[in-house]
Amino acid sequence: MNNLWLSVLDEVMFAIENKFDFIEITVEYPEAMPERLLPVCKKIKDAFEKSGLEIICHVPWYFHIAHPYPNVRICYISETLNVIEVAKILDVTKIVVHTEFVEGLSSKYFRENWNDILRNFSLSLDKIKEKANEYGMVIMLENTDDRTATLTELLWLLDSKNIKATLDVGHAFSNCYGDNTALMDFIRALSSKIDHVHFTDNFGSGDLHLPIGVSRISWRKVLFKLKD
Repeated sequence: MNNLWLSVLDEVMFAIENKFDFIEITVEYPEAMPERLLPVCKKIKDAFEKSGLEIICHVPWYFHIAHPYPNVRICYISETLNVIEVAKILDVTKIVVHTEFVEGLSSKYFRENWNDILRNFSLSLDKIKEKANEYGMVIMLENTDDRTATLTELLWLLDSKNIKATLDVGHAFSNCYGDNTALMDFIRALSSKIDHVHFTDNFGSGDLHLPIGVSRISWRKVLFKLKD
């Protein structure tokens, strides 16, 4: 993934020079906002076409498309569609969207109005998927944490929308409270829905984005399970 504070074109060139297979561009403030990417999209596209580098795009994780205020929700959806427009210019066919429902609300809201949140997210996802379908793109829904979709709800969204999953192993391990057996069950449950994977390590109590192998995730088991 690109560093948000560096030039995206420079990041792409770094990936090419170091013989990466692909780069995941998060189209995000400050340096990777659509407005800043559009003027250099042609150069980025030319660079990865010549090199064979593949590109995936990622919607900002803090776009809360289940927000209870309709006008705010519309803004998040609109900005998500702007990300898709950038992806189209770059000929990107895969878009990662977080199950980051909404932040800043009281715990009471989450307990008593959860169905409203889930419905808002589902309806917003319909609008995003409609645009993605128009451009022949695949939406890949990323698992996050306990404040968002449970595994059951994630599976329902994937099935009902007929979309794929981005498995974030670090998020899943934290959501399983550091239990590697539960992590294997989580991966098994997503099964063939997985179309993309994020690898970072942690201790099971926070999304620390540590390097692979320095913490408590059983990576050998994860890799065998994914290959299986």
